[in-house]
Amino acid sequence: EEEIEAMIQEGVNLETLITPVRIITKDGRLAGLECQRNKLGEPDASGRRRPVPIEGSEYVAPLDTLVVAISEGSDIDCISVAGSMEIETDPKASTVKVDMETLCTNRPGVFAGGDLVTGPNTIVEAIAAGKKASVMIDRYIKGEELKQPRTVRLPDKYIEPIEGSAELAGTARVDTPRASVQWRKRGFAEVEMSLSVEEATREACRCMRCDLEFTKPHVEEEMEEKALAAGDESA
Repeated sequence: EEEIEAMIQEGVNLETLITPVRIITKDGRLAGLECQRNKLGEPDASGRRRPVPIEGSEYVAPLDTLVVAISEGSDIDCISVAGSMEIETDPKASTVKVDMETLCTNRPGVFAGGDLVTGPNTIVEAIAAGKKASVMIDRYIKGEELKQPRTVRLPDKYIEPIEGSAELAGTARVDTPRASVQWRKRGFAEVEMSLSVEEATREACRCMRCDLEFTKPHVEEEMEEKALAAGDESA
């Protein structure tokens, strides 16, 4: 949503429910794109209202540059069973088949993850798959069992809360400052600016400090033990 708002601020015209029909050329050069408008039809079995073409709504958008970015997929031809690597794939989805627990393919020692396995997904999911695959590759090289019980490392070091953080815990999130619209239109430089020291500190103070659930009780126990020990010595 933030990206869409920023795009509109920069003057980009967002067209929805539009289907590209054909590319128009003139004298061997791009001249435009023929499109057709749609309306939302009745919900299908999944509950989704699919676009339905509006008869007679065709129009030509004049263009001198066209960037095609529709339904991009992975090129799996070279690694499929029919290819040189003989790895099982799903041709319809353009993905590689793996054991989702280990990310191992049907070929021992070959692992896959990210969009190549799930299809178009988020960067976060791709990074997570990369970290998981690195663990599995390390185990494979060491000759260890790939499927092992997960171990969770809980925080064990107590860090004193920042003074005043309790008052800021319920405050609103600090909005990331952005470069002016005029500057953003000039090129492809980074548009999100850095937080000031004050803003960064304020944002850090909003942390809910989940670690205290594991670390603070231990500190209190140690303090009680020290107090008891001090009392015994004085007695």
